[in-house]
Amino acid sequence: MRRGWFASFLGIATVATLTSGTAGGLDARGPWLVVEDVTHARVLHRAHVAPGDRVVLSYVHSSEHVPVRGAFVVGADGTLVARETAFAGFGPGLPEPRAGDGWRLEDGMIVVPAAGERLPELRVRVAPFTRHRLHTPSGEDVDLSALTGGGASVSIHVAR
Repeated sequence: MRRGWFASFLGIATVATLTSGTAGGLDARGPWLVVEDVTHARVLHRAHVAPGDRVVLSYVHSSEHVPVRGAFVVGADGTLVARETAFAGFGPGLPEPRAGDGWRLEDGMIVVPAAGERLPELRVRVAPFTRHRLHTPSGEDVDLSALTGGGASVSIHVAR
């Protein structure tokens, strides 16, 4: 019974640490881009970021099997600001560009500008076949599908 209590406490402490910004390896030099495997309560990646830095999430669409890319910018308030979505075909969850929307073709992808929605986090379901990758401002390519193994719910957010 005691072991179960400690494991629960550790899980709560991990979430509190990630959101507090200065504990558990996060320091005042933040903000930090934090990539967390929510399913297994572990941090997959952490790196310094600054307002205006660009973060790109790419993957293979689960039902249409086409490449998809979403670009975000770190906001001064710690949110991730949607900038554009690019995709090689249509499918559920993808935008439908219309005349006058300002979309363009680039390297075989339809690129649609985003409305600038501010997101406190990106929550994605990662699986081996989706080949999720996160390109960070430092130039790193983090292979989320490989890091999660059989799959997981992943949170990408900025912590201070």
